[in-house]
Amino acid sequence: SAAVQFAMDAFGHLKAVGYTADAQPLLDRAGIQPDAGVILLSGDGADFVQAARQRYFAREPQVRTLQ
Repeated sequence: SAAVQFAMDAFGHLKAVGYTADAQPLLDRAGIQPDAGVILLSGDGADFVQAARQRYFAREPQVRTLQ
C-alpha cells in the first residue's frame, strides 16, 4: 500500500511518473492514467530525466477541483 500511495502522491503533485511494464498493476491500482508525464522507462532513462524537469499542469483538473 505504501508504493501505491507514493505513486498516487507523485501523480497528484503533477510530477513525472516513471514505470516499467512490470509496474503496470501498481499504476492501475493507484488509478494513474497515462499522460505526457507518465513515462515507460527504457534504455538509459533519458526520457524520464527530461520529463522530470517539469510539472504536468494539464493533469491538475483530474486530481483536484479548481475553483
